Amino acid sequence: MQPVNPRIVQLFNDALTVELTVTNTYFLHARMLDNWGLARLGKVFYDLSIEEMKDADDLISRILMFDGHPNVQKLGSIQVGESAEEMLQLGFESEKAAVAQFNASAKECHDLADHASAAVFEEMARDEETHADWFEGQLEAVKIVGTAQYLAQQIGSDSPA
Repeated sequence: MQPVNPRIVQLFNDALTVELTVTNTYFLHARMLDNWGLARLGKVFYDLSIEEMKDADDLISRILMFDGHPNVQKLGSIQVGESAEEMLQLGFESEKAAVAQFNASAKECHDLADHASAAVFEEMARDEETHADWFEGQLEAVKIVGTAQYLAQQIGSDSPA
């Protein structure tokens, strides 16, 4: 295997920062929603946090495969929603930003003739597009039925009470 361009490792570390940041954000939002009694929505955020952590794990493996050093100490700023609707909006914005970043990284990998890494970024962008679409749908549902009706559907509990 040819030595990898250090820029490719940097792009994967930049993606790792995104994934670790949203992992923490979604996990915190999950716990806040649970605390507010919105366990169904909290479960979605929790599951998303686990999915993003698995993505981070995959990135760490890829960086190590290239003999790079995964930077797990760097995080973006954690934006905390003060309401469920704001959490959905922040999720939507972060997923759109991730899609843009991963598409740009894919293009740069193609330009550097690392088409396999470009394919990884393209798959990551598709995955984040799915998340963005879900958030967008939830925000549209809030507009259609109203915040109170939407939140009424999110009440539930996984605990035996």
